[in-house]
Order: sequence, then structure tokens, then C-alpha cells
Amino acid sequence: MRTLLKVSIMLMLVAGIFSCEKIKSIFDVEIDTTLSGNLDIDIQESAKKSAAGYDFESSATINPLDDEDIAEYTDKIKEFQVNGVEVEVIYVNKGDVVFESGTAFYISDMSNTITWTLSGDWDVMEGTTLSLEDMGDVYQAVADILDKKETFTVGAVGTCSQTDVYITLKMGIDTKVIANPL
Repeated sequence: MRTLLKVSIMLMLVAGIFSCEKIKSIFDVEIDTTLSGNLDIDIQESAKKSAAGYDFESSATINPLDDEDIAEYTDKIKEFQVNGVEVEVIYVNKGDVVFESGTAFYISDMSNTITWTLSGDWDVMEGTTLSLEDMGDVYQAVADILDKKETFTVGAVGTCSQTDVYITLKMGIDTKVIANPL
């Protein structure tokens, strides 16, 4: 009889603890935000002609704590969920500009680099957006970088069809932050 009483008390305690966690999760706060950085690409006029295109590289750093909502809940963040990664053409100084196949976009920190490589050419026109797809667990790898709440880098490296080109790209990570103020 005493054993049954002890087991019953233990089960009630365990049930109480789990129900407290469920009640606590009711107070979760979800913040939708986009963490982004501008990539300024300046491909100078070249003296030599190139049939293979003109190389470029650009990067920007992003500190998630620069976002006011993330900073407010820094110590209370339960997780980051990545809903999408996009590259938007903010400005290009001329037409018929193409990023050639093999051009790559990346997100990296001190220990991880996630890369998307173009399998075909991309026409770079002001206002267009390129969605970088979640292949496998790629978005989860980006979320793992965000979970550290430390500065990270976004960038592009590749080949452009023209010189004397100035381009501004905005690379953004569409994110849902789940925090609990309790």
C-alpha cells in the first residue's frame, strides 16, 4: 500500500511539472522579423576583355541583437525559426547584367558556413528577388547560427557578365523568434 501511495505521489508531481511547462508556454511571444544586410558589389571597368565574365565578392555583417525585439528578449529566447532566405536587387546601375551560373550566396559564423550556388544564370534587375531554398536542413543550420545571438556574415561571390557595374543587394533572413518573458 505504501509503495502504491509513493508511486501515485510521484506521478502527480511529474504531471504537475509537465502541466506547469504547458501553462508557461501559453505566454510565449512570437516575433516575426527579417535580419538583413546590404551587399554592395562594384565591378570596375577592366582593361582586359574576359569571355568568362568578371569576378566579384561582397559581404556584410549582421548582429541579431541590433534588432530591438530580439535585444529585448535576448535571455528569454527559446528558439529561432527560419522561414526563408532571400536576395533582393535594390539597385543596379545598368541593364542586361547577369550573375553567371556558379555564383554563390552564403551565411557564415566562426564555425559554420551555409552556401547556395546558382545552377543557372540570374538576370540582375532592380526589384527582383531570388529565394534561396531550404534544401535538406539548410534553414535549420541558419537557425543554429542565429541561436548563438552573435554577429554573423552574409555574402556573395561569383561572376558577373559585365564590368563598370554597381549593384546593391539586400540579403535577408525571414525569421520567427519564439521567446518567453516568464
